[in-house]
Amino acid sequence: MRESTGKGPIISLEKTAVLILVLSLLGVRSAFARVGGIPGPPPPPCITTATLQENGFTTGSYICSVRNGGVVSHNVTIRLVNIVNGADSGNRLPTVLAPGKTTSEGFSPPSNQTSAEACVVTTDEGTTDALSDLVVVLQFSDPAGETEGKIINSCASPVLPPT
Repeated sequence: MRESTGKGPIISLEKTAVLILVLSLLGVRSAFARVGGIPGPPPPPCITTATLQENGFTTGSYICSVRNGGVVSHNVTIRLVNIVNGADSGNRLPTVLAPGKTTSEGFSPPSNQTSAEACVVTTDEGTTDALSDLVVVLQFSDPAGETEGKIINSCASPVLPPT
């Protein structure tokens, strides 16, 4: 008898703790539901360059080059993003980039349009470790300009590059 009396309050305390936890979680879920749902995972990391801007009176081209300095291949996606209007060009399908190799994407804006482009690179692995193998450089031909990419831990789209 004494054993069952001693276990009774502990079981009751455990049941109470579980009930409180369940009710708390339901409260959190309903709070998230009120603001548009339970948030998903954060966007993956990327490498992004600063913006290069041309003045609309030149006929230059943007070139984003990605070099794999690592020892394994990576599937890379290169995007050239106009931070003024959000237009996106580049390869939307991953390209296999072997160790020691370079790939690039280019874009030439219309001659009567001022453009401000940044290069955004992601990998299929979606990790900063994979990105650390890559070197990203964005160049503009006329007037000449160049900027190197930096790793950002969470890249939402469109990405506002570092200044």
